[in-house]
Amino acid sequence: MSDKVIISHYISADYPDSDRLLKFTGELRMDARSAVQRIVAILVIVAGACGGVYAGPVYTYHGSFNLPIPAPDEPESEFGRGWMADAIIDVPDDYVISDLDVRLTLTHENFIDLQIILQSPAGTVVVLNPALNMALLNIGGYAEIVFDDEAEVSIEQASIPFVSPFRPVWNLSLFDKEDSFGLWHLQIYDAFYADIGTLDSFELMITTPEPATATLLTLGAGLLLLLRPRRGR
Repeated sequence: MSDKVIISHYISADYPDSDRLLKFTGELRMDARSAVQRIVAILVIVAGACGGVYAGPVYTYHGSFNLPIPAPDEPESEFGRGWMADAIIDVPDDYVISDLDVRLTLTHENFIDLQIILQSPAGTVVVLNPALNMALLNIGGYAEIVFDDEAEVSIEQASIPFVSPFRPVWNLSLFDKEDSFGLWHLQIYDAFYADIGTLDSFELMITTPEPATATLLTLGAGLLLLLRPRRGR
């Protein structure tokens, strides 16, 4: 005779409400099983949220511009001071951003003059480089500059040889979780007189969440929905 039968017989022999007690014991077993199932579902969600967020596909959007810095119609452009016309990249795709890097190529006589700003379609603004960044004093000419939050060297610690990538002044992670779709504006302000330049190109390198991450999140949410307690049972 199994232990379960022995216990049932013992209860039946000594307690008049044994049926109710056995039913309660069975409900406890069912509640414990449901709790374990819910914990498993939650762990699936946690695994999806924490694992491989930056390992997804990378999409690159490039624009060639040849824009003078500053723009010719700026009030002080003849003196070499003012805003460049916005360089705009129209991203046609809807992606959730998990990481963003920016590459630009430009020519300028003195990079210390330049304030460089990126604005997302949602209106978020990130300063990539401030004007009067003393690390860039007497650095000029042609440059390809990559801004990357994971870079070892900040743009404020740049030196000769001027080799990127650099961490921007403000974190590009401010764009994380935003939708990539729409118009991205690169804005450059030449803050000092005399020196001029040209923006040749800029591009966005957008990393999206790993597909497995989205799958795990969906699976975990579905399990929780299926295991939701039902009334009237």
